[in-house]
Amino acid sequence: MSSFVHEDQLASDNAEEVTKYNYRKKIWDFMKKNELANFPLSIYNRIPNFKGATEAAQRLAELEEFRNAKVIKIKPDKSQEPIRALSLEANKEILVPIPRLKSGLFLHITPTEGATKEQIKFAATRHGLQQNGKPLGITSKIKVDLVVLGSVCVSKAGYRIGKGEGFADLEFAIMLRMGAIDKNTVVVTTVHDCQVIDDLPSQLFQEHDVPVDIIVTPTQTIVVNPRLQKPAGILWHLLSQRRLKCMQILQELKELEEKEGKIIVLKEVDSDRETRQYEKNRNKKGKNKTRSKAKADISQTQTAVGGNKDIVKPRFPKRRLYHKLRGDGDNPSINEDNGEENDNEKPLRRKPFKPKSKTQIDFSLKLSNIASDVRVRDLKNALSKRGVKPSEISWRGQRGFCYLHFGKLRNGNSLPDQPVQVDSIVANLQQFRINETEDSTASDFIVVEPTKPITRIEVTDVTTV
Repeated sequence: MSSFVHEDQLASDNAEEVTKYNYRKKIWDFMKKNELANFPLSIYNRIPNFKGATEAAQRLAELEEFRNAKVIKIKPDKSQEPIRALSLEANKEILVPIPRLKSGLFLHITPTEGATKEQIKFAATRHGLQQNGKPLGITSKIKVDLVVLGSVCVSKAGYRIGKGEGFADLEFAIMLRMGAIDKNTVVVTTVHDCQVIDDLPSQLFQEHDVPVDIIVTPTQTIVVNPRLQKPAGILWHLLSQRRLKCMQILQELKELEEKEGKIIVLKEVDSDRETRQYEKNRNKKGKNKTRSKAKADISQTQTAVGGNKDIVKPRFPKRRLYHKLRGDGDNPSINEDNGEENDNEKPLRRKPFKPKSKTQIDFSLKLSNIASDVRVRDLKNALSKRGVKPSEISWRGQRGFCYLHFGKLRNGNSLPDQPVQVDSIVANLQQFRINETEDSTASDFIVVEPTKPITRIEVTDVTTV
């Protein structure tokens, strides 16, 4: 099969800026239109789980670089799951990066002696990696012999475009810093044939981009010759302080290099993609303000009906009058003939606001290890799936924790001095996650612990969320 038979679809118009995202978008569109992806079918912003991934994995396993490797670093993408299974079946150790490097660096999975094919297949899945993987940090002395990456598209010259978040490049740089790999370590990618492009503009790629040495598809193996130069290490000037705060590993590496006397200067924004998104949102916000102001100016003036169009008159909101009607309905307070208000009737005043009485709190639970992007509605939906309905929620999600307050949990026959049944709820929230995704790991579990009722904290009424 040829590389990409519809390559003319990837050629940008003269007026269109040539970017990596242009290539990603058109590959995603082409694969979706032609149904070339397996589950998950939503391939946008993902490494596609292309049809033929198993055949590509088997072809990769025939490479001499694979047969000679003892330790292989493989991405946790779904399209690389067959490669992980074949590696374990071949009695090889694998390293899988923890998604987004949130809670660590790698999970180290070693083959289990006497394991069946079904057990090996499960060990290669996301859940199997969580159960069997042992965390490895930057101080590990492990040696990696082969690196396997997923891609959105690649060129025959070895240029690779991922999904755009830069984690594969960052993981490669960290492994260089650890001494786990060097510039001669072979990098392989598996893709569908349609993801192979004859040429990608070299100006799209920077010094941090990791190229590939071998491209494997379900039908062909492409050995890049000559090989492109690989990154030299961590490029701190391309990382921001915000990204460091999200990754404890980067903070540790930064402190380590600063102790060695290296001066580290960070970038204000993580990537060009984020910069464009920031500018787009800022410009959009400015346009909305201008549009709202213009709309407000128009609403203040209306052209006089039947008069000169140049004469405008101000528009004032109508005053609402609340009238009281008689209980018998015979003498309404509004005269039916002329619509005038009767003098003997007074406007009905609104009743004063009476705050709702607070629910009696019998006990509270503290939930911690909450991600910063989680919202209270996400928590409420996740709790609902577990059948847990707190009376109130004290939300501190931006600080990584919250409180669930419960009341009236005693049975009707229970005595007042008997303890509230807390254990059943705590047990129900074991291995609890919010916004569970395919990349979730055991470190994403929410920590649940009983605590005393919280009284001096802002409480969110769950009925209003």
